[in-house]
Amino acid sequence: MTAASGRAPTGRRPGVPLAKAAVPRLSRRHVSRARLLAALDEAADGQVTLVSAPAGYGKTLLLAEWAALHPELTAWVSLDEDDNNDRRFWSAVLSAFAACAAVPSDNALHAIAVPGRPSRDPEFLAAVVDAVGAVPRPVRLVLDDVHELIAPDPLHGMASFMRNRPPSLHLVLSGRTDPPLSLARMRLAGELHEIRAAGLRFSPAEASAMLAAADVPARPDQVRLLVEETEGWAAGLRLAALSLRETDDPDRFLSGFVGSGRAVSDYLFGEILSRLTPDVRELLGAVSVCDRLSAPLAATLSGRDDAGTVLDSLEHETSLVLSTGEDRRWYRVHPLLRSHLQADLQRQRPDLIRRLHGRAAAWFAATGQPLSAIVHARQSDDRDLVTSVLCRHATSLVADGEHAAVREALEWLGDAHLDGEPWLALVAALVAIESGAIAAADNHLVQATAAWPPEPPPDLVALRGLVRSRRALVAGDPSAAPPAAGEIGAEDAADLGLGPMAMVHRSVGLLAEGRRDEARDIAETALGQARQQHRGYLAALGLITLGSIAAADGDYSRMTTLATAADAELADQAWRATIGAAWSATMRAYGALLRADPVTCLDLTSADTPADASGGQHSDQLVALRAALRGAALLDVGRGDEALTALRDARTAAAGLRGPAEIPATVALFEHRAAELQGRTDLARTVLGWAEAQLGPVGEVLLLRAWRMAGLGRTRAAAEALAGMFDRDVPVVLPWALVEGRVLACGLALRADVRPQARRELDHALALSDSMEVLRPLATGPPDVIDLLTRHLGSFGERESTALRVLETRIALGPDTRPVSLTDRERAVLSMLPTQRSLEEIALDLTVSRSTVKTHVRALYGKLGVNTRRDAVVTARRRGILVPDAPGLSGEPG
Repeated sequence: MTAASGRAPTGRRPGVPLAKAAVPRLSRRHVSRARLLAALDEAADGQVTLVSAPAGYGKTLLLAEWAALHPELTAWVSLDEDDNNDRRFWSAVLSAFAACAAVPSDNALHAIAVPGRPSRDPEFLAAVVDAVGAVPRPVRLVLDDVHELIAPDPLHGMASFMRNRPPSLHLVLSGRTDPPLSLARMRLAGELHEIRAAGLRFSPAEASAMLAAADVPARPDQVRLLVEETEGWAAGLRLAALSLRETDDPDRFLSGFVGSGRAVSDYLFGEILSRLTPDVRELLGAVSVCDRLSAPLAATLSGRDDAGTVLDSLEHETSLVLSTGEDRRWYRVHPLLRSHLQADLQRQRPDLIRRLHGRAAAWFAATGQPLSAIVHARQSDDRDLVTSVLCRHATSLVADGEHAAVREALEWLGDAHLDGEPWLALVAALVAIESGAIAAADNHLVQATAAWPPEPPPDLVALRGLVRSRRALVAGDPSAAPPAAGEIGAEDAADLGLGPMAMVHRSVGLLAEGRRDEARDIAETALGQARQQHRGYLAALGLITLGSIAAADGDYSRMTTLATAADAELADQAWRATIGAAWSATMRAYGALLRADPVTCLDLTSADTPADASGGQHSDQLVALRAALRGAALLDVGRGDEALTALRDARTAAAGLRGPAEIPATVALFEHRAAELQGRTDLARTVLGWAEAQLGPVGEVLLLRAWRMAGLGRTRAAAEALAGMFDRDVPVVLPWALVEGRVLACGLALRADVRPQARRELDHALALSDSMEVLRPLATGPPDVIDLLTRHLGSFGERESTALRVLETRIALGPDTRPVSLTDRERAVLSMLPTQRSLEEIALDLTVSRSTVKTHVRALYGKLGVNTRRDAVVTARRRGILVPDAPGLSGEPG
């Protein structure tokens, strides 16, 4: 009987269990994943959808939920090994169609007879295609567990059916492996819509929902860890949920999830590993010691020349192995499976694990991958191998910023091992220096000296020279050792992989001598070489050096940009634990403060530093500068007492500093200004004396004297000191100090009522602020200067935008929270304003003239931003300048 003429009873075919054509039921704990349901719906008309992933990825439940959304359109077949019988397979398919509500009762799908070899019967296959095409509505056919089909006949019949399928049919194939069909051709033709393991992985949000549905409480960090360990594998998450519900210590369970989770191990073996041949399981065990591996490395570990072919086959057939990288020549075993394999090896063959790690270390070292070589050498428990890798590659690893790996390997070897190895002792000193641990570095230098050979090789001498130079530079003591160029040549440094580091040292030395152009040229060359060699850490050091040069030029915007770029060059935890990162953060804090952004400055100077993580300590230069910046920022946000404490600490650290004067000059300007604003005239005098002794005849000392004279009301003397500062014969250490000088000069001109001169000084200040990106001196300037700037808005030409930025920044700072700079006489007058005394009586009490009192009152009004005696008192009390215990007032000064 042919398919065209034979008829069978309508409904389920004989010998086909009801369950085969039934859509699996979803449990009440099922977690819906809308993104995957949408992905299934995205298949274009006529496409075949392939859902392919290893066991336990949730393929069946996903398709069951999708089918349940439109059950009337879905025909479902749950395949098993019995379906390799061709007649049974097609009987199941026809039964599924017959059970679909969208198929009318008079459709031929209910009656088509199944011949002896249906997949080899063209008439039968054509009749099925025609009958499906005659269904008035689009229908879906889901073939679940299609990997069970391995017999030639049903595979042949399914291939024919796929080629000739009607456009109204959405065919869905789901299995653990790709079926042996013409998928590549369909993919090229755009006929295949694929959802694979990567798409089926649970996200942290989905995993959290799964655990919640299973009544398993879990913190967000526990969920993240679980997703990382399982890579979103649904079965692993479900098994973990079962165990978590029963454990009293979730954190302990998660830490040993794979190795101790019996349910997981049973599932992995029973559902995945048991289906592989023993030789493939042995290969997977051997390669499990590596997180990633290439075909040659797999061959080295397993001893099989065809290891790459096996891994490639496992990727395509099981998704247990994934290829990565641009050319996809690196492989990864699924992490949960890999952890299981490692735990199994550790239990049964710990000696083999050590040998495998040794093979991996040798392979990575020979192929120029020293970081991986060190990791595996340590796990091999072979000290000679670790020593060999470090001696050969440690300086290159330092250049790459891999200090933690080198430090951990050296600590693993122990100090006793370093005592007889001067090379390793010098390497230990270098990585200690990079974290700011100068004392530890000095101990390692002593070790190197004690083991120094009578005739040291040139590379050992070169390394010692570089370490000494680096130690002197980081410690802020350039006289402690000759500069890098004095003991180590560029060629020697290049042989060590540290050529750009030596060039950076030379650049810093030239900057200290004031030879900025030469310093810049060498630093830019160092940066170029570091990037050409792909040495991210050395490139970051080059950027920081260029940032220092930009600061010396007064280009604070470029300084900040370069410091930010240094962080981007090596944006990882390893970089943040170095002295370079501490300088980068400090430069960015400096730039923020000068832009009048004290909040950002405080954030950057309050952050953890390398010393916190490594037990090291910063140089006095860095300590002093960070404390000075923090103190100035605290002053700007109204925390005056804390500001003075931080600035005192900065001066203590800066006392007696060798090297450039920028840091003591910065400390002196910040602390003197804070002392004046807090009414600490005694402290201001102390700071001025300290600066005179520390800095000598420089513009910053003249500025401090001018501030002091202005505070005493000696306007003429202050103006004369400033004139000396503006004289080109007097060196100015800090370019931004000139802005402070011009702001003070403007205020002095206003006091003297010389308005044209005040306007000229304001223009100078705006021009300097604009060119340097320095807003703080104006934004925190005295009220009378700000009043002048406000009155002249619209007349500043190309500086108009800078003037507006100054005012916007001043408003953002909240000027009422900042201290007010008052002279001693102004404070005395202010203290009497709450009383009922007239100006004549106040003048009599202070033994000055009435006109002098009126001058002080006008100055008070300007500094407090008020116009009446009552407002002056109210504002002074609100801002903490007056103790609020005096009686109320009426009236104003006459």
